[in-house]
Amino acid sequence: MPEPSGLNYRRHSREIALQVLYSLAQGNSSYADTFDLFSHEAPMVQDYALMLIRGVQAHEGDIVDLLASRAQHWDLDRIAVVDRVIMSIAVYEMKYGTPPIKPAIAVNEAVEVAKRFGGQESHKFVNGVLRAIGDGGAQGREDADS
Repeated sequence: MPEPSGLNYRRHSREIALQVLYSLAQGNSSYADTFDLFSHEAPMVQDYALMLIRGVQAHEGDIVDLLASRAQHWDLDRIAVVDRVIMSIAVYEMKYGTPPIKPAIAVNEAVEVAKRFGGQESHKFVNGVLRAIGDGGAQGREDADS
């Protein structure tokens, strides 16, 4: 199997993080136990996935608050767990990642993951919520750069 590179390895890492965080949200074992299922992956894939998992967990309260404020007319409990986790990973990357991922890239990556793992309309919902979050964050960054 070829070594993943560039955004390819990061997307694969996002998919692993999604699966681990989804498992945790469903009440399954610790992330270490679930993460062991991916021990065959390249170290760079594992490292980025682990950073995402730990980052989403560390900022969970703020991420949930932000998602709740932008998911208009939706109670977070009614949003599919997989969609909520996909959006949480993207918000972490946009707002808390070091360095932060540009909102357009984070949204696009989340939409692609949602197409693969979410329901039929998930990618549209994920896109709408994350664009609302990214637009607000992007404007703040532009002001800071000026």
